Amino acid sequence: MERDGSQPEIVVGELVRQYEGPRAMVFQKDLDRAAVGEERYQLALALRELAQRLGISLTRYAARVAWDRSSLSRFFSGIAVPPADFVEQLIADGDRALDAELTPAVCELVRGLHRTALTVANPKGAQLQRLRDELADAERQNGLLQQEQRLLRDMVITANQQIEDRDARIRAVEASAAADRIAHRAELTERSDDFESLRAERDQLRMVLEKLKRELADTELRAAEAERRCTELEGRLDTAEEAEGDEPDEQLLLTGAPTSGLTPVSYVGGDEGLREVINELLVRDKRGDPIVSAVTEAMDRAIDSTRTGRVRLGQLSAVERASLGEIVANHLQHVIADGQFAGFTVAGQQVHFRFAFGPAWAVAPAKPNDIFLLVEVNEDGGWWRIGVVRATRENVSGRSVIHWLHGRVELPPDTRGIMTVEERRSIASAGSPDYQLSQLFRTIQLRPIDRTTVAAFARTRTVANRVRLVADRLESEGIIVLDYYSARLDTLVAALHLPVLARGQFLAVRLVRLSPEHGQVPWVELAEEQWCVARPEDPVEPLPPW
Repeated sequence: MERDGSQPEIVVGELVRQYEGPRAMVFQKDLDRAAVGEERYQLALALRELAQRLGISLTRYAARVAWDRSSLSRFFSGIAVPPADFVEQLIADGDRALDAELTPAVCELVRGLHRTALTVANPKGAQLQRLRDELADAERQNGLLQQEQRLLRDMVITANQQIEDRDARIRAVEASAAADRIAHRAELTERSDDFESLRAERDQLRMVLEKLKRELADTELRAAEAERRCTELEGRLDTAEEAEGDEPDEQLLLTGAPTSGLTPVSYVGGDEGLREVINELLVRDKRGDPIVSAVTEAMDRAIDSTRTGRVRLGQLSAVERASLGEIVANHLQHVIADGQFAGFTVAGQQVHFRFAFGPAWAVAPAKPNDIFLLVEVNEDGGWWRIGVVRATRENVSGRSVIHWLHGRVELPPDTRGIMTVEERRSIASAGSPDYQLSQLFRTIQLRPIDRTTVAAFARTRTVANRVRLVADRLESEGIIVLDYYSARLDTLVAALHLPVLARGQFLAVRLVRLSPEHGQVPWVELAEEQWCVARPEDPVEPLPPW
């Protein structure tokens, strides 16, 4: 049905053929047409229909894609406008689930709804997306023309070969006729017919060849124009993205070293608006957990150890590194609850988000004195930090005065990166993920193991459950596997002088009953017996209930 204007109103069930099983996708938030506006309402309605094609729950879909459940809920409720890549992925995932592709008309309708909603929510982002769409379309056209060029060149080569074949046969007939003209006059008429037939075929092929050459020349001109168009659009897009990323002389620069500690610090400056934003963020970041968890989970999601086996941000591709800031922003949205895709609204004020791998963030505030939430990741130093700043003239012209919510958060150590070749080989050759995880805890002991490394070997997002199952089996070998939340962690660490664990770390240690041969070593009581850390030569003893 049509509303006033040109945009069709989407009615549930009319957009696409639905998944024929149970409608498993249950959305956390209802659609509020008045609150989100007509454009985002129409987009959210379309996205919900596309999501129902998947035949799985919202939680399960969140486990498949680079967005958490909260971000997906915001997309499907119209609170946030997703990036174009998400829309394309949702369409493709539904196609695979149903083994049936959406019609081009429906795909274009959904893309149109997305671009319209993006124009309202983020005009600058919409301009960039239009350029990306134009470039993608030009690339498709260029690809088709390149294929046409290759086909025509092959046809020209084939036609030339056929003409050469006819010429050779004509020469053979002429030579044969000249040699046998006197002795075989009776055959001359028949050979003359063959000769004329070959000449006719050759002449016809020459006409076809000339036509193919003209078509090839025309295609080459169009391909050159398409390539020129792609180059032009690429330049315009680069310029637009650089402009969006701000002029170099407007960059926020920071040269100071990071401060330590996770505890957020109160603001003591005189900027009342900045104070309100920071205080609101501190209220939402209770005990310093939500913001740290959101950023950490975003980086884990980008690394995607369970699927890729990667353990470090440095292993991301250039495209993945470029999109990391967007993933971090989306994970922060459920902490800063009333955020939009292009930024956040905190204490009634618009807060822009910037992400960088160094102490410089490009900013070009639409209005003077805009507030920015900044995240810096320094993988070489093994830390990241998050802070808030107002883009005053003083801040953008030199060293910026940034209020750090978390001045230095340590990145988890790359356990796999410091393994020896023999250790990695021993674990990799163990077989299935469960066996590899068991071998990991047999091999790497008395050294904290980061969660990312465990996930890379376990190949599952439910790391804690998998570790628990493996740990139960390893107790028969005398091996205890501890994590930050283990019931007797503090007792065991203190009694056996074990390394202190941080959140997301695991520790494996093999124990044996204390004997006189061990001498004066730390021990702990288990089932009314004294146990100590095993030496390599100690026999394997199963652990008692502990």
